[in-house]
Amino acid sequence: MEYTNKVVNHEQFVMINMALLNAFVKLQTVKFVADIRKMGVISTESQKMVVDYLLPGMVKHLNGKDLIHVQLVNEADIFSKIAANTIKDKSSRTMKGIQISQFHDCAKMEAYLKSI
Repeated sequence: MEYTNKVVNHEQFVMINMALLNAFVKLQTVKFVADIRKMGVISTESQKMVVDYLLPGMVKHLNGKDLIHVQLVNEADIFSKIAANTIKDKSSRTMKGIQISQFHDCAKMEAYLKSI
């Protein structure tokens, strides 16, 4: 998933991520890449939605396989980095069956994805 613009509000964020969850289930993949370099600031409510609903919803449909979640983050955007780190830390502590990695470089991210 690539954010091409800033997210306007929590309602838009939920709408985007519900569509993402539906697509994820239909595609039957174990990999989820979120390119959040242009996402902008997201609220703590939106971050909580990812941790409590989106990622667990993805794991639920993997039948025991691990979810490979990759975040592509703009190193200069401190707000999206904080949000990504919050999601990564909380999900890693509260969920089983998820592997979360962060990258700032597309080539390194692609190499990692090809290696797994």
